[in-house]
Amino acid sequence: MSCFHVLGVLLCGVCLATGHSVPQIQRQTAGRPGSAVLFFVAHQGSLRNIRFNPIIFNHVLVNQGSGYNNNTGVFTVPHAGVYQFVFSAQLCRGPNDNNWFFLVNGNQRMKCHAQVSGGDTVLNTCYYMEGLKAGDRVWVKQEVGSCAWASTISRTITFSGILLSREGISMLGGTFSPQNLCPLTLKRSVTSSSAGQSVTPLTAVIGGLLCLFMLK
Repeated sequence: MSCFHVLGVLLCGVCLATGHSVPQIQRQTAGRPGSAVLFFVAHQGSLRNIRFNPIIFNHVLVNQGSGYNNNTGVFTVPHAGVYQFVFSAQLCRGPNDNNWFFLVNGNQRMKCHAQVSGGDTVLNTCYYMEGLKAGDRVWVKQEVGSCAWASTISRTITFSGILLSREGISMLGGTFSPQNLCPLTLKRSVTSSSAGQSVTPLTAVIGGLLCLFMLK
C-alpha cells in the first residue's frame, strides 16, 4: 500500500469517527490553454520483411500542436516536457523475428520485440516515456525480418504521442478532489465543549480499519 493510500485510510478513519467529510485536496494544476500536444497516426498497408527508418505513418488522425510530419514520419517536439509515445502493430502470421525501435535524434531508446508461432497473430503494443527538449525528433524504425499487417482502413499499425507535463505542470488537466473520502459516516452523539469536537485514538483506529476493509 502506498503512502497516499495510508494517508487516505487515516483521514477516512478520522472522518468516520467525527462524522465529517474530508475537504477537497488539489493534486495538480491544469496546463495552459492551447498548449496541448498530441498526435495519433496510422500506416496504411502492411510492413513486410524490410527495413523502414523511419516508418512513415501516412494516415494522420490527430495532430494537435502540428508536431508530426506525415511526409517524413518524424515527430518534432514543439515544447520541452515529458512525453509518452505508443507504437502498436498487428503481427503477421508466421515465424517472423519482429523488431521495432523508438529513436530520439537518431539514437535507439527502446526496442519492441515480438514473436508468434504457427498461424497465430497478436497486436503488439510498446510504450516509451522521456523528458525531451524543443526540437528533439522522435520516430519508429523497423528492422529486416519484421512483419506487421494492416489494410488501408484497419489502423492496426499506429504511432501516437502526448505531452504529459511541461515545466512541472500536468497537461492532462483536472484535480484530485474527492467529495468525500468516507464511504459512510458513523452516527454518534458528541458532547460539546469549548475545545470543539475531539477524536480519541481508538475511534480513529476503528474508523481506519473500517475504511481499509471497504477499500479491499
